[in-house]
Amino acid sequence: MLIVDGYNVLMQMGLRDKTLEVRRDHFIRILNIRNKMFGGITVVFDGKEEIEGSYIKARTPVKVIYTRGESADDCIKSMIEKSQNPQAITIATDDREIKDFAKMHFCKLISSLDLISKVSPVKKELPEEPEENKDDFVNSVKARAITDELKKKWQM
Repeated sequence: MLIVDGYNVLMQMGLRDKTLEVRRDHFIRILNIRNKMFGGITVVFDGKEEIEGSYIKARTPVKVIYTRGESADDCIKSMIEKSQNPQAITIATDDREIKDFAKMHFCKLISSLDLISKVSPVKKELPEEPEENKDDFVNSVKARAITDELKKKWQM
């Protein structure tokens, strides 16, 4: 079971020129393709203002939780505490507090960039998107390499 600190990982993916909603949907589509890799995936985002209480979006194999009244961090910690077998959980985040909490409960950890590298699909694997959401997927590793190359060229 993989629990993803949604915005923590999402912000490492790039696609900054897209709306937050488009980036979230893109990320969820990628995770849906890789769902079986982890024996289930839950992504936790800080809540949407227009939603009363916690909201769970379950129209896909990936369970998406939008928290309300608590932070995504607290929701993830609560999920770990309530688990009967936290050693079977992998937490995807770069948040120090969540990582420390997960370690105390013997969860496995994966960094945001490692998760992105692991789940990044080959272009042909992505399901077709509506035309208005078309984008070129550049993961953080690829984006960092491009940035480093440009810095060399610009002698920064």
